[in-house]
Amino acid sequence: MSRASRLLLLVVLTAPSALRAEEPPASAPAAAVEAAPDVRAAPAPSPRDAAFAEALAVYKQRASEPRHKASQEKFVTLAAQYPKDYDLQIWCARTSYYYAHRRLQAGDSDACSLIARQGVRCAKRAREIDPKGYDGRYWWVMDRVKAGTSTGIRAALKAVKPMREFLEKMIADFPQRFEAYMCLGVLYRELPSFISWGDDEKALLYLKKAEALGGRNPELLLEVAEAYLKNGDDKAAIEYFQKVETSDVPTHLEWETDDARQWARKRIKDIRD
Repeated sequence: MSRASRLLLLVVLTAPSALRAEEPPASAPAAAVEAAPDVRAAPAPSPRDAAFAEALAVYKQRASEPRHKASQEKFVTLAAQYPKDYDLQIWCARTSYYYAHRRLQAGDSDACSLIARQGVRCAKRAREIDPKGYDGRYWWVMDRVKAGTSTGIRAALKAVKPMREFLEKMIADFPQRFEAYMCLGVLYRELPSFISWGDDEKALLYLKKAEALGGRNPELLLEVAEAYLKNGDDKAAIEYFQKVETSDVPTHLEWETDDARQWARKRIKDIRD
């Protein structure tokens, strides 16, 4: 990521009282000349950095669905334009996942599937760049699962079947990262136990492990709350939804935290009603 350069203009003034009357200098003292910095124009951001900044600025307005859609499309385009840029692939996969989830909630499963598959392609590139990289592997799982769940129960079960071992391997490789614990917990919670490996009690166990590592991450607290709800503990669920209001804000993800807090309020109302 490029940082905006700051231009410092130094004007060296010499007070008359500091000059020797018998030897008035014709120009600025040598020491002042030597101290003057080499002032140059700030370099313009690269086309990649300028485009990334524009896409991120749009993504920060994702509370508006048209802006969310626009940012996802910008990141998909950028990721394809710079296929060897790991960070862009991650942003593409991440944004695609969240927008696909939004379309699925709206009942548009076709759009969800298309968008999630775009995220899978970006995550796949990230894995090719760094096969052992955590984020590329994580968002590959997330987008694949989202693409599968949007096309019916059979496709969903097929998509998640190999994911348990994949996530367990991620946990073994990165035991201090909470995201794989969270994802595995969500899958245990959402999968039907009678035809798959779903297990509500295991879901809560993995999500509590994630909480021990991820602390007050708002997305994580939402998932823990839903696990308590699935296990029939409405009181604990409400307590965790309430924790989202005072959760920590991940760096540069303030807008995602706002979304999480709005959803927590809605879920509390749903439970109490």
